[in-house]
Amino acid sequence: MKKYILLLGFMFSVAGFSQNITSKIETASAAQYDLLKKVNEYYPDISLSDKVVNFYVGDKIIDTKQEFLTKNTGFSVYEVSINPDNKRIVFTFESDKNGKIYGAVVLFRGNYVRTTINERTGQYDVMVNGKSVYLQKM
Repeated sequence: MKKYILLLGFMFSVAGFSQNITSKIETASAAQYDLLKKVNEYYPDISLSDKVVNFYVGDKIIDTKQEFLTKNTGFSVYEVSINPDNKRIVFTFESDKNGKIYGAVVLFRGNYVRTTINERTGQYDVMVNGKSVYLQKM
């Protein structure tokens, strides 16, 4: 009997914590677009688009992504994600020419700090407002 009560309790607790995530293709909010625009000024390899896919739990945005068609672009992967606080962009680019490059751009004290890791070359790069301040080969 204890096993059944424990099993039922577990089933109802899992159901209570499950969330319904929905996604919508929308025009970027003013805050999202401002972040993308400023990041694109300093780092033009991060594309500027006013269309985003927002992921919601209830009415709260939990993640935002830009969707890109990679056909005929040279990229096999091109992903850009915006955190809900509109202060961080996470990106992943992959191509035959450059390999896999990923990192983030963070708004920190009015500066746009970018960290980039290039798997093919083994380089780690830190940039502030478009200028490299630290470069190291791993």
